[in-house]
Amino acid sequence: MTTDEVGPVIVERIFNSEPLLYKEDPEKYSKEFIPKINKYREEIKCNIPPEAVLSPGKVDSDLIIPEDFEEIAFKDGMKVAAKTKILTEKELEIVNLTAVEIVDAIAKGDLSAVETITAFIKQAAIALQITNCAMQFFPEEALARARELDEYYKKTGKTVGPMHGLPMSLKEHYGFKGKTTNAGFASMIDHFTADDALTTAIFRKAGAVFYIRTTQPQSLMHLDSSNNITGRCRNPHNTALSPGGSTSGEGALIALNGSPLGTGSDIGGSIRAPAAFCHIWGFKPTNKRVSLMGAFASYRDMSNDTVLCSVGPLANSADDLALYMKTFLDAEPWLKDNYITRAPWRSDIDLPLSSLKIGIVFDDGIVKPSPPVLRALKLAKESLEKAGVGKCIEWVPYQTAKGLEICNVAYNVDGNFNHRSRYEESGEPLRPLSEHHMRFGCGDKGVSTQELLQLIHDRDEYRQQFADVMNETDIDFVLTPAYFAPAAIPDKIKYWGYTALYNILDLPGVSFPTGLVTDPSLDAKDTQYVPRNPLEEYEYPMYDETVFAGSPVGLTLHGRRHYDEETLAATKLIQEIIFKAAQDA
Repeated sequence: MTTDEVGPVIVERIFNSEPLLYKEDPEKYSKEFIPKINKYREEIKCNIPPEAVLSPGKVDSDLIIPEDFEEIAFKDGMKVAAKTKILTEKELEIVNLTAVEIVDAIAKGDLSAVETITAFIKQAAIALQITNCAMQFFPEEALARARELDEYYKKTGKTVGPMHGLPMSLKEHYGFKGKTTNAGFASMIDHFTADDALTTAIFRKAGAVFYIRTTQPQSLMHLDSSNNITGRCRNPHNTALSPGGSTSGEGALIALNGSPLGTGSDIGGSIRAPAAFCHIWGFKPTNKRVSLMGAFASYRDMSNDTVLCSVGPLANSADDLALYMKTFLDAEPWLKDNYITRAPWRSDIDLPLSSLKIGIVFDDGIVKPSPPVLRALKLAKESLEKAGVGKCIEWVPYQTAKGLEICNVAYNVDGNFNHRSRYEESGEPLRPLSEHHMRFGCGDKGVSTQELLQLIHDRDEYRQQFADVMNETDIDFVLTPAYFAPAAIPDKIKYWGYTALYNILDLPGVSFPTGLVTDPSLDAKDTQYVPRNPLEEYEYPMYDETVFAGSPVGLTLHGRRHYDEETLAATKLIQEIIFKAAQDA
């Protein structure tokens, strides 16, 4: 495939090095914002309970906690809680429960809200220290709320709602009453929100206990995670790798059982990539299903309608994703937010395995997946066919480059005005992938009104063409990687094709754990492979079986637009099959 076939806009912008319009202001940033950033970081550190502070060094013959998680590839994060004895045996049992199991146990009186949140506070503190996943941590407020809930239950014998006592994490850019909300911009470090975002308010009313707001990259527009306020978030399975982004803190925290359920957002892969990189579950619904009211980003009103941001959950089970969606939609949020669709959650989906028709993407035609991802896709096809799935074929997405060019231009239709103005308020330095994002599409040039209308026409036409191809090949679901590799090298990931394509298409998607991990003896780098284009030449060499050894492999299932419930139900079915096959392999 030539550069022209990949798409001149994609290649030109990714490798363009001409100066951006944004100019950093080091003096302003240093004098006005560095002191605020230092104070912000210190507050997070001070809120770690003393009994949960990690002491670097040898714990036992099976665990050594290194001094610097930034520099050392620490792969034993999952062992820390049990080995250090920071959590009691019962607390270890609690943090290994799913959200559904927790709310059931609390409703029956088998668990209290206080003992539940106490366990998750300790585990979240461990996760925070290992991965740097928090933007805010407020355990004392959470304990006070849990005590209120326990008192209510004691007096009435009832719960306040379907999430009574459930510890819940929250991506930081959702408004939280009385707290700052910065969306990864240094200029917003003092931005206090008077009210909860609608999502926050609904889950609070349902009985959720908030205790941690998780990190995201500068500007939110990375499939990685680093910002100038808290620094870099790390992958819980290997701290030398990226946890994905932009819902990076949720991915890292939930993978380490520091939260049973959290809220994320996705405009280019920001739920699906971190879920896949961290080996958990993540659900991007069809747009306008879950509300963005009260969330903050570069766009002052969060309303770039050309390519929309989806709100959805991350968790450790499919049933927890359904709990999130049902709880939110049972609250009839469309009465409060006129922007979202009136679409109650349907729990009566019956999908026999024999009815599933799946196209598996072994290669999107632009960047070939790495050996461990190809092994996972091959296992998926073999195990699904053996289990009796209705249809399972190899499938190449329709004109991937065309869809991505539309998407990349859509990200920056304003000529970077909103991002640039946020940065200019602080003069902060751009992180490497923030600069990369600002070169997407037409970059600083932006588009005219006429060009915008043409872009919307092209988007809608492409959506129809893609749906037509799915009809012609008779498939309802598309199984894909979330990225060419199991995770990314920090500050390096530039190719969003395996996720962003489905944002411009507005298809629901669920990332899930396959149970496979990268094995150097099975997943050696293909040193003979000749890249087909400059994008592949940049990305493909970043895979190295020694660097990625032990990294789990996640995949993503996308369904038809507005078929959210069917997509989640189908993913649950196929994940069980693939996961079992991985364990038996």
